[in-house]
Amino acid sequence: MNHQGNNQDAPKRIYMLSGLGCDRSNIESLERALTALANYQIKYLNLPGQFDNRYIKIQDKDALGQWLQRQIPPRSMVMGYSLGADLLLDHVDRLSPDRMIILDGAIITQDFMNTTIEEELAFTRQYIRANHLDMDSDTISTLLKIKFNADCDLFDRALQVPTLLLLADSPEALLDYKRAKVECHRHQTMIKSHFIANTSHDFHTEKPKEIAKAIHDFLSHEG
Repeated sequence: MNHQGNNQDAPKRIYMLSGLGCDRSNIESLERALTALANYQIKYLNLPGQFDNRYIKIQDKDALGQWLQRQIPPRSMVMGYSLGADLLLDHVDRLSPDRMIILDGAIITQDFMNTTIEEELAFTRQYIRANHLDMDSDTISTLLKIKFNADCDLFDRALQVPTLLLLADSPEALLDYKRAKVECHRHQTMIKSHFIANTSHDFHTEKPKEIAKAIHDFLSHEG
């Protein structure tokens, strides 16, 4: 008798690509807050090469794109955090999402970092070894190379996908850089940008309810 109501109560699935070194426990508070608002469900995808996806080998950008397409159906709601956001953005045309949510990523390019790929890879490999992380350093290095070679932020993409960009407001030097980019591209109507006050890069663990509300408001808005 309540079949229609049951359909309305079906979870709204968001496919999320993780950040480097982040497992599913990293987003549990955010998912609880989203579920409380409108029964959202996060389908959490660890990066290839880490944790439960440690043994997935990625050799190049095309292989990553094929893997993402197997995980994420077209016209889905997608979300990426940090490195996961950069990699989602690099494959947005291939994935054809309905909506995209960027959590403190896809905005920093080499004009700020000013490092070489060799330096990035050496640091990452050393960090994985020193902390005995459950990661495959070769696959993680490939993902970093893909990001480095793209060297492109979301404002450079001429996005045709409604996109929510949520950003932490510290550290100060990085905040100034982010603000300058956001202000310079206010005319891009496909991108809605919002800074979460008094937060660090792990802001979705610090203010999950505020971030969940911003996501819900964005996904609930038609047009």
